[in-house]
Amino acid sequence: MEAPEEFDFPFQPYSIQHNFMKCLYDVIENKKLGIFESPTGTGKSLSIICGAIRWLKDHNNYEREWLESQIIELQNQKCKVSSNTSDWLSTQSQEIELTRKINELKIQHNRIIDYDTKMENLKKKKNDIHKKKLIKREVIVEKEKNDDDDDIVLEVGNNADEEEESEECESKYKPTKIFICSRTHSQLSQFVGEILKSPFAKDLRVASLASRQTYCINPNVNKLKNSSLINEKCLDKQKKLTKSKTDVDGRVVKKQKGENSKCPYYKQGPIEDLKDLTLTEVLDVEDLVKNGKQLNACPYYSSRLAAEDAEVVLVPYNTILHKATREANGIDLKGSVIVIDEAHNLLEAMAQMHNSEVNYNQIDQGLLQVKCYKQRFHARFSPSNLLSINQLIFVMTKLQQLLEKSNQVKTNTFTVENFVVTAKIDNFNMFRLLKFCKESRIAQKVRTYALKYPFDKGIVEKPTKKGIRDFLSSIGNKNETQTEIADEKASQFSLTNPLLAIISFLESLTYSYSDGRIFIHNNDDNTKTKLQFLLLNPSQNFQDIVKLARSVIVAGGTMKPSGEFKNRLYINSGAPLERIVEFSCDHIIPPENILPIIITEGPNKEKLIFNYEQRMTMGGSIKEIIRETCKSVRGGIVVFFPSYNYENWVWQQIKDFSFGRTVFREPHDSSSVDSVLKSYADAIHKSGNALLLSVVGGKLSEGLNFSDDLGRCIIVVGLPYANITAPDLKEKMTYLDKTEGSGAGKMFYEGMCMKAVNQSIGRAVRHKNDYATILLLDERYSRTPVKEALPDWIKKSLKLFRYKEAFENMQKFFEEKKV
Repeated sequence: MEAPEEFDFPFQPYSIQHNFMKCLYDVIENKKLGIFESPTGTGKSLSIICGAIRWLKDHNNYEREWLESQIIELQNQKCKVSSNTSDWLSTQSQEIELTRKINELKIQHNRIIDYDTKMENLKKKKNDIHKKKLIKREVIVEKEKNDDDDDIVLEVGNNADEEEESEECESKYKPTKIFICSRTHSQLSQFVGEILKSPFAKDLRVASLASRQTYCINPNVNKLKNSSLINEKCLDKQKKLTKSKTDVDGRVVKKQKGENSKCPYYKQGPIEDLKDLTLTEVLDVEDLVKNGKQLNACPYYSSRLAAEDAEVVLVPYNTILHKATREANGIDLKGSVIVIDEAHNLLEAMAQMHNSEVNYNQIDQGLLQVKCYKQRFHARFSPSNLLSINQLIFVMTKLQQLLEKSNQVKTNTFTVENFVVTAKIDNFNMFRLLKFCKESRIAQKVRTYALKYPFDKGIVEKPTKKGIRDFLSSIGNKNETQTEIADEKASQFSLTNPLLAIISFLESLTYSYSDGRIFIHNNDDNTKTKLQFLLLNPSQNFQDIVKLARSVIVAGGTMKPSGEFKNRLYINSGAPLERIVEFSCDHIIPPENILPIIITEGPNKEKLIFNYEQRMTMGGSIKEIIRETCKSVRGGIVVFFPSYNYENWVWQQIKDFSFGRTVFREPHDSSSVDSVLKSYADAIHKSGNALLLSVVGGKLSEGLNFSDDLGRCIIVVGLPYANITAPDLKEKMTYLDKTEGSGAGKMFYEGMCMKAVNQSIGRAVRHKNDYATILLLDERYSRTPVKEALPDWIKKSLKLFRYKEAFENMQKFFEEKKV
């Protein structure tokens, strides 16, 4: 299919938006891999939606028309062959082959027709589902009961239900999907808003996937707050209250989903209703939770069901990029289109989600829990389960001994291969052990046991009784001993689950030996020691995605250096160079609407260098620069500092000074971000002015919109270089120098810094008529490599001024805008 000359858009698109959509259409149609850069504020999200969905609609129509035309063509061929009477044997052979092809195409075509009919019928059910929402049904959430230990003891898994379900799904038509990924749920909610603006909103099936923590509406579960604990509790509550029933032949009778489930929201009927509603209305996460409460249906499982029939699926990064999470959500990427937005830090995010660490306290606590669990239930374990638990105890013991060896503060670096030999666990099949941990859900069972039975080390460390007298004594004191243990509160365990961290670390030991490093952080205090795994080559985990998906597009406002995505992401994942397409466009705002200034010296002609050694001497300079900026700028001023520590230090220097406007600070708690931003916006709307102190790479530096008066001036203080002496960063740089050539590590180091700066700069100037100034405070910004790393739309207007002339030009800039 050729890309159309015109695209459905809510308004007349700018030329850069039209070019974006056209290139995106071509990339998807030709099964390419795209790197798309479109500056923040250019309508990137809407361009992605209108370009990708237009392709999907055209593709679906073409697929159906092509099948029909192929069937007709083959039938015509069959008629011609049948009329040939000269060679009967050849004619029969050709007829049989043509009939086989026609039947195969008809089966495909009938599946599509059945599927389309099913989707059309959903729209008719919409009103009935809304009527059900009006009927108030009381949901009884029962109190927790722990009367027996059946749920705690390990058991042999039964996958009969899963096998039946897989057989049912074999012949089902699977529509082509577009997966749109972003970092946070708020960014995905923005996509829902853009879809509602688009011309496709009324005829598009959209599903938003999120975690149980986001979607759970069961008060007994979501009160736990911690995502790992919520996952455990949810899975526990899905268990049947009664055993499986069998028919007269001894076969298990399949039950409806949620029948006899402990969770009142895990019922097939309501979940199906909520799924159908999701597919007939475009809902974001909040909408789905609201409708789930009205229908008494679980939003988490409804969204997963809806994703099977959705045309567009909105998902957080890790759901797609982390293979285990992807499989747990039942996501099949084969033939799908994957668009990853806000992809500037994609490689770092992929490495982060596969990194792991476990400290001494977690190993010590987890080891004690498993030992006590084994002590209580060993007689009820199967021989294979008992063997696996003993292996797990052995491995944890070796890890604990490894952390106890050193009594000095230092960090040792190992390859995965060297580590398992050093820890003396190289003779274990880690894949088999992890499979046992996953299938038995031992982490969840041990934690449930630990909460139910308070215990201490005396259980596993008490001396063995010898002789008949001691044996009789132990029988007599049995109840007394259990009471003493139950009353012992000194060693009770916290609500965390240390086994999850241990198993996550053990999973790291299964990665390719060359792709990871393990750090042993020793200390004279055992409680401060830990093991850390660093994934050096995250692209290995991207191979499946490149191989399975029809097309993958990474997009962002700042995608420089693009070679990072081309080489480390795509080519390292096995993609040929000719399959990779790059697209970049300019900003929609005219150059005169932005004034970026590099200021190299302060009010007293002192050099502005905010490196680690000198930044603490710059308090007076920062105070004067902010004061002068507040005099020159009417509207919101956002100041980005290189770290939270430095922002806090500056705040101590300036907190007693009056800048003539209210000062707000970025909160450390993510849950407080919205309230701070609302207060900041309210202050600007009331008085016309406000000052917001933030951090580069923090909660306010990405995905937020400081348009118009919310961000008339952005100040970036210094360059946020990471600590180059950190063991993990040094190892990453050394690895890149070895694999990509000398200097690659330094480029990575500098690129990390400049990507963070560019994201902060992009918070201002969000539409064509917007305007703002940007102050870059540091002498190092005047260096050519640093200037070259800035976005093109900034470089076009970039100025280098001394202190006095910088503010003179700022005042002139805003006076012209007033006129």
